Amino acid sequence: MAVKTQRAAAVSRIRITDILVNLLLLLIGITIALPIMIALLTSFKIPSQIITFPPSVLPKVWTYQNYVVAWNLNPFGRFLLNSTIQSGIITLAQVIFSIMAAYAFAILVFPGRNLLFYLVIGSLMVPFELVFIPNYQLISSLNWGDTYLGLTAPFLASAFGVFLLRQFFLTVPKDFHDAARIDGCGNWRYLWTILVPLSKGSIGAFAIFAFLSAWNQYLWPLIITKSVEMRTLQIGIRYFMTTLDRGADWGPVMAGAVIAIFPALVVFLFAQKQLVKGIAMTGLKG
Repeated sequence: MAVKTQRAAAVSRIRITDILVNLLLLLIGITIALPIMIALLTSFKIPSQIITFPPSVLPKVWTYQNYVVAWNLNPFGRFLLNSTIQSGIITLAQVIFSIMAAYAFAILVFPGRNLLFYLVIGSLMVPFELVFIPNYQLISSLNWGDTYLGLTAPFLASAFGVFLLRQFFLTVPKDFHDAARIDGCGNWRYLWTILVPLSKGSIGAFAIFAFLSAWNQYLWPLIITKSVEMRTLQIGIRYFMTTLDRGADWGPVMAGAVIAIFPALVVFLFAQKQLVKGIAMTGLKG
């Protein structure tokens, strides 16, 4: 009887702990989602409802005019195209270069391999702001300012991607590589025909990280671009604060912010299972 009572008490404590953890996670989720929900609801309000106090949660009169103003006020389509090109180039380059570098550090044997890998990992501790000026001087000296090369060149490689993919490559049995070599399969063929298909989860997870990071860039595109035609979407939204005759009109600003969030949100929602699976499959061996 005493044993059953202890088990019941233990089960009860576990349930209470689960409830508390779920409530905490729910609170964190609401806190993170609240600014997005405010921006979404504000984008459908007329100006008089936005400035009322106390503010109303839901629009009393729903309008789509803010999206029309946001799209037509500036070359919004051009901003969207620039962000898409920039994010696409950075994501593709980081994935390809990270795969090849990770393969070298995980499979190949050469002098100084571990030291070089530690140097790559050490670069993760260097904030981008520290190398901002050298990067700007280099891009300017190459006359790449206000171009797609200037927007993407400093971000074509990723130390995080090298680390993430190397850790997964180390979990693949070495027998696969030995068997492939016996069958006459070289390093290049083994990488792209055997190792990469086995690593789709981890590669997909890193591609999502790379895309979201590139899509949300603000400081570098702000400095390296001069013409309006080369501005990215994140910078374009800032123009709403200055180009409207009556000052900051928060309806179009929030509409532009929602449009900027939407692609990243869609990518995350459709690829979240792949993201979790890729991280879970990535071991910490080595």
